[in-house]
Amino acid sequence: MDARLRRFLGFRLKRVFNLIRADLLEQLVPLGLHITTFSTLVVIVDHPGLRQSALADTLDIKTSNMVAIIDDLEQRGWITRQRVPEDRRAFALFVTESGQRVCEMAVALASEHESKLLTCLSEQELDSLMNMLEKIETMSEYNDAAE
Repeated sequence: MDARLRRFLGFRLKRVFNLIRADLLEQLVPLGLHITTFSTLVVIVDHPGLRQSALADTLDIKTSNMVAIIDDLEQRGWITRQRVPEDRRAFALFVTESGQRVCEMAVALASEHESKLLTCLSEQELDSLMNMLEKIETMSEYNDAAE
């Protein structure tokens, strides 16, 4: 029924993304996380002191939407915001001990989720796929910067 659409990479990627997203969400919801809050928490854990604006850029989320995500993580006690001394308008983000624990559990679940989902690919095929996706993403970023 969708044979013509399946010739388009974007359509195929969207279908695969929807599968991955639905399954991952099922794993994360019991921890109180969604895909975006999971991604946000991981980046904060990996980059303590990161500013909210840099985080929004990294995750390609509008700054106004990022505030609600940060508020949610802060209310749960998983991160803290601290004013940046040299720029009183900016906040640096840090993970708390409980946020670190939740992040570790979520990363373990996400890793297990991907391992199960990708058993149909050899390690070499997975490496090739990741390299090809990176190539497309890098080219897209290059084209965006050139415009």
